[in-house]
Amino acid sequence: MERIEQLRTMLKEEPGDLFLRYAIALELKRAGHMERAIADLEAILSEEPKHIASYYQLALMHADMDHIEQAVATCEAGSMQCIVTGDRKARAELLELMNTLKEDL
Repeated sequence: MERIEQLRTMLKEEPGDLFLRYAIALELKRAGHMERAIADLEAILSEEPKHIASYYQLALMHADMDHIEQAVATCEAGSMQCIVTGDRKARAELLELMNTLKEDL
């Protein structure tokens, strides 16, 4: 939790920093606070839908929580944003994850 507090302190200085918010969500996941991490990533995406890395991590978290349909939907949404941003590599990764998740349905 010390790392999370350090990141939160930094975020107070830079409240609009999406990377810090994203890093906090990943640290929350690592600390076992999955629901809070999911909420934080969803908040990032509602404010900045082009934050592609959040889609992949959010999909993984949903899958870890056994919310496979939500994970697939997140991959679909992220892959559409990748078309908008022109990020072919991230789109391929999201589609690969989505196909793997669909096997679990």
